[in-house]
Amino acid sequence: MGNGESRVPEPLAEGPTPLGRLLPGQGGVVDAIQGGLGIVRRLAAHGILHGTPLNVLANTLSGPIIVEVRGSRLALGRGEAMKIMVSSVPAGGESPRR
Repeated sequence: MGNGESRVPEPLAEGPTPLGRLLPGQGGVVDAIQGGLGIVRRLAAHGILHGTPLNVLANTLSGPIIVEVRGSRLALGRGEAMKIMVSSVPAGGESPRR
């Protein structure tokens, strides 16, 4: 990384993927939230529920992950994002609307 390159996480190929593994420009639909009632309630208050489509706007190896959900931008901590399991949609593809 010393030559000015920016590293980004590598996404998983198939199946539900932690949101933290999606790259900017990729979208997905929430399959599950792997956490306790506290995080489930916090995410629900921000409109992130099972079946919610979202798009990743920014994701590097450190710092928050910025997502677009229901027309708003939301910054999630990396730990939170790794608890949100999504079915990814190929880059350039449309997330299903529900």
